Amino acid sequence: MQDPGHLPAPDDTGSATEERYAYQAQAALRAVMEMLAGGEVLHVTCEHFEDVLVARSCSTVPGGVTLWDFQQVKSRETQGSWTLSRVLRSKALASLLRTHRALKEHQDLTYLLTVGVEGPLSSDTDVRAVAQGRGGSTAERLYKIAKHLDADPGETAEFLRLVRIEELPDRYELERRNRDVLFELAPHLRVGEVEALHADLLSRVTLAMRGRLGPRWQALVTQLDVPETILRKRLTPQKLRDVALRLTRPDLADYVRASRLAVQAHPYPEVGSPGMPSLSSVYVPQRLYRVMFESGQPRSSPADQSPGDAADASAFLGRALVCLVLAGPGGGKSSLLRAVQADSAERWLACEDQGPLGVTVPATALLGSPLPGALAAAATTQLAAFALQRTLSDELFLSRPAQGACWLVLVDGLDEITDRDDRQNLLRTLANFAAEPDPLYRFVVATRPLPEKDLGILGNDVPRYQLMPFSRSELFSAAQRILDGWGVPDSGDAAGRFVRVLDDAYVTEFARNPLMMTMLCQLYAADPGQSLPATRGALYAKFTDLLHRHMSGRGQSGVRSQAEAAMARFGPTALSRAHDLLDQLPDTIDSLASGLLSGSEASWVSALADQDSARRPRAVPEDDWKDFLASVLRRSGLLTRSGHGFSFLHQTLQEYCAARHIARDPSSHAAELDRLLAPWRENAGNPWGAPLDTASYIGFLIDPGTASPTDPTASLRALAVPGNIRGCLLIATQLSLGTLLADKRKPLVRAASQAMAAASADPDSEATARVWAANVLAELDLQEGTIALETLVDDRLLDEEFNEDPHSPDFSDRLLAARSLLELHPQRGKDACHRLVHDLYLYDSVRVRAAEVLLAVGDERACPALEYLAEADIHFDDRLGAANRLAPLDPEAAVRVLHKLIEDYRGDPDWLDWCKTAAQALTDLGDPRGRQIIGELSVGL
Repeated sequence: MQDPGHLPAPDDTGSATEERYAYQAQAALRAVMEMLAGGEVLHVTCEHFEDVLVARSCSTVPGGVTLWDFQQVKSRETQGSWTLSRVLRSKALASLLRTHRALKEHQDLTYLLTVGVEGPLSSDTDVRAVAQGRGGSTAERLYKIAKHLDADPGETAEFLRLVRIEELPDRYELERRNRDVLFELAPHLRVGEVEALHADLLSRVTLAMRGRLGPRWQALVTQLDVPETILRKRLTPQKLRDVALRLTRPDLADYVRASRLAVQAHPYPEVGSPGMPSLSSVYVPQRLYRVMFESGQPRSSPADQSPGDAADASAFLGRALVCLVLAGPGGGKSSLLRAVQADSAERWLACEDQGPLGVTVPATALLGSPLPGALAAAATTQLAAFALQRTLSDELFLSRPAQGACWLVLVDGLDEITDRDDRQNLLRTLANFAAEPDPLYRFVVATRPLPEKDLGILGNDVPRYQLMPFSRSELFSAAQRILDGWGVPDSGDAAGRFVRVLDDAYVTEFARNPLMMTMLCQLYAADPGQSLPATRGALYAKFTDLLHRHMSGRGQSGVRSQAEAAMARFGPTALSRAHDLLDQLPDTIDSLASGLLSGSEASWVSALADQDSARRPRAVPEDDWKDFLASVLRRSGLLTRSGHGFSFLHQTLQEYCAARHIARDPSSHAAELDRLLAPWRENAGNPWGAPLDTASYIGFLIDPGTASPTDPTASLRALAVPGNIRGCLLIATQLSLGTLLADKRKPLVRAASQAMAAASADPDSEATARVWAANVLAELDLQEGTIALETLVDDRLLDEEFNEDPHSPDFSDRLLAARSLLELHPQRGKDACHRLVHDLYLYDSVRVRAAEVLLAVGDERACPALEYLAEADIHFDDRLGAANRLAPLDPEAAVRVLHKLIEDYRGDPDWLDWCKTAAQALTDLGDPRGRQIIGELSVGL
């Protein structure tokens, strides 16, 4: 059926007084209420053709097609009932006649023309007849109406058969009835909530009447089926999905609304003026690459092509029951999870087929608590600042957000659980929840790199995704969005200058990390003329100094001015003590960070009060002083509220502050560094068990920008030996973190590179260890690492031990090297896999797996490779496996190679069952000869 939204409306829409406008809105709201109640109303359009256009699915219309009800709404300016003359003077019938003339040519439209009048109709038979569609039943009445409308009597008679007049309550009664409907639809809501809901609905109706109702729900999920100008006037169930949710599940509606707002908060520290822009305004989606665990590999390598960027992460990450997102410190994990949660809330409201609804929870909050309770507490804490109206209950997370939908639990910071047993137990718990039939929860676990012993708890089938740093081409757009978010004029030009400054300072690689980019942009925006820091420690030093200067500003909003206002009434001693505390606050927070203090606000405040710089003056009451200390912690710029306490805004800030504190005591610094480096000194032939979670903290301890009191070069140089892959991995990690960018560290990086080049080339070393060494070499020197991996791919002796005891092809070290090469240089990696397919010295199953890798990365040579292997002189099982992988890609070729396979082995009784399996594959492909061959083989033909 034709939608009137596509038709041009008469341009004589008239004008309305404020009172009539308000009454018209309440009349439209009445139809909206019917739609919310599940009645026949499909949608309501305002100010198109008539005041209100109601689309109904009406069983009285033949075929059940939509009935369009065009409504003219007339309020009364004086008391009294409505006579026919009064209706005619209101011009309602004249307007409806124009609409009728515009519509009558469209035979597929079934419609009514309604005049809604405020107040009762008179007892006059003429107006009563018109109200019932019998206005043309007498010649005298028909003539009177036709004359008034200046219309032909025949046309008028046809028109009046479609006209109805409806008596509406007066404006106060109509508003009361609309509210009563809300009470009936949601008796569990409080009076204030109903009032707020009524006001919200009325506001949306008013926006529709003005053509300003946002169409974003439809735009998110489908192509517009009417012009956008009409869509902005139309109220649909999609646009009111959140209202319907508030009526049925107010706690869930509250959660979804706050989740959509939460993207306004940035997870990184606030600095500058007037403050940090919203995450949504500066967030630049990063690329997610699917990676795969390979036995003994220190870092993952691509198993297939990138499945897409993070802009669609809410749908993408929720596909698996459990998945891991890996990134280094400041790699964008928290920002990604916040964006996924907000985006899932948007999509969840927009889509009829609702997918997973995201809820973010710190990993530490899941320890020792049932999952629903932990989710409720974490979500309440996270969303309290975003107008959350109620404390979320366990029951919310014990039930599905909608029929068939589930919760997407976004677990942030698995690496922040310091106890390995606790980490492993948590992963087991999540896996158990996901293993339930029709599970209520799916999980995305974000973490820094951890030892494989920890992550391996989930098994090899759990998808892993590497959150990639910004590419060079993305640096400009990221900088422009961030600078524009801070209101920097001409952000495009400013971003261009900023990227050139990065190049000049040789910190472009450093800036690819999202947290580092954010901090560098803040420093640049604060003083575009300054030089940028050369190492990560120097960056954090400048950044925290900027935070402290911003906090200590003398403006009315500065903490010193507020401290003076709070403490002046207690006398000069209290005021002096307050200033001393602010002067020493950086050192004090460093001390607290060194103790890895966590817990409730009371413990933070108590620990601060125990510091000499924060002793309470006698004249200040204890509660006042604790309130003051709490406010100082809040204003430090380094801490944020977490539940009822405080936590660092980012784990790297805590690591930096702790390292800065320890650096003030050379003996403590040397002892701490020796303790942390001990596991990395073990000359293990593999990096398994390496405490990767300590690498970032070690980086701050050795960074010259943290004012390290001792030169750690000798300790680090001892790690750079060919037998210590683990130690060289630490050096490579420090290079990627930005710790070893200074010129004085280049000899150390060079030594580690030479050690790994020697280890990868050592024919007497274990094959897998040689591949690990080449991987680490690639992190130290990309060009040399790429060459080393290519050499290993082509080294036929590398798989000698594997060939003696072949098992899973994924344990082939040559294939392991090829997959690693794919990550570093996709084309070289594909070429390497293609060479393995045709290498006659390689074990058969490995050759097939190499072809499967080509298929996974979308290489056009994959199909010919599978067809070649299916006909090659290799083991039956491997030929059959190649044919089966070929089948969905090229069924015709698969049928051909399957027939050849059966013919090659048909005469050998030892392979009878295998031939039957191949014949069944033919049957599955629709080849009728398959069943015939099975029959022949069964009788020995």
